[in-house]
Amino acid sequence: MIDMKEFFDDENIARAVSWWVASDVDGTDLAGVAESAIETRVPILSVVPRDVSIIWPWVEKLNIKIYSRFELETMAGNAISDLAVDINSGFKSGAHGAQILCKLNDLERFAESVSVVRNDLFFNKDLSVGLDLLEIWPLDWESVFAALKKIQATSLLLILSQDLQEKSDFTGRIYAALNAWDTDSDMELHVMLGTSFSRAEQVYRLVVANRPNLVNKLKFFVSY
Repeated sequence: MIDMKEFFDDENIARAVSWWVASDVDGTDLAGVAESAIETRVPILSVVPRDVSIIWPWVEKLNIKIYSRFELETMAGNAISDLAVDINSGFKSGAHGAQILCKLNDLERFAESVSVVRNDLFFNKDLSVGLDLLEIWPLDWESVFAALKKIQATSLLLILSQDLQEKSDFTGRIYAALNAWDTDSDMELHVMLGTSFSRAEQVYRLVVANRPNLVNKLKFFVSY
């Protein structure tokens, strides 16, 4: 079992940690994931679509959300229609929401397409949009938040795809996101850190200092 108190001194951070379950975890190990999630009461489990139905019976009566995770690789053809079908299938299998990982260059077209079906497809469900943090520059945030508002995203997921230490300008990029954040928005901020646990403390301090209203809407995804 993963005990987040081993990695984080601040219990506020430990309580905000959710798990990003790898796509190659088999059925037996998924049972272990579920048992460990129950023990630690993580807020969210992010899993690939085929694992939703395996995890759900374990946590259905608990306050643990399952997010079905999708990677949007293309906007060509029937990509959005096929994605909608898969997302709906995940909801029927027990998912509480969908995490859709999207390239920054595709975000506006994605939002335009999804806005047509958003209210029907995501009725009482969470819509989380994931972007590679290293792709986003300060001048991009206005268009990013406009797209997220268009589809009423319930959370923005920022993914640290590669930790280049100082070259990543991690704190600068997070600061730019917080500076551009709409203070009237109910959207949550989720950050995928992989195994870069120390980054969580940096994000938490920046949120407390710059957007304290987001503290209770902050989630950290770490690799399980």
